[in-house]
Amino acid sequence: MEDSKKKPVMIAVIVVCLGVAGAITYLRSGGSDGGINSLPDDKMTWVKCNNPDCKAEYQMSEKEFLKELQKRINPAAMQSTPALVCQKCGKPSVYQAYKCGNPSCNTIFFANSVPNDFPDRCPVCKRSETEEIRKARKAGGQ
Repeated sequence: MEDSKKKPVMIAVIVVCLGVAGAITYLRSGGSDGGINSLPDDKMTWVKCNNPDCKAEYQMSEKEFLKELQKRINPAAMQSTPALVCQKCGKPSVYQAYKCGNPSCNTIFFANSVPNDFPDRCPVCKRSETEEIRKARKAGGQ
């Protein structure tokens, strides 16, 4: 094919690819605005108080948890995830937690308790729900 004919064909291919990519992105997002408000009100997450005198463990709405985090994040600060206020002791010492899915363990622990690993790795029995899901998916794909 001549160079003069290649250029319009290549431009057309690029435009089609960009259109397909945009359509896929729109369809995967469900066409909704997404974000915190799209979360169901009844979806819960575990939290745990890091105050040594309290150590409260409870569930709260994931939507409420993320909205509170959003209020407390300071973009100018070089801090990691800010603490939320504990319902029991009233101090800013609550962080996201996980409940171990191992029925013989059921430990509630802070996210990322095991360094350089899955955030939901249990520090007691070493089980990770994320790892289990990935293993099952990999085994099913073979």
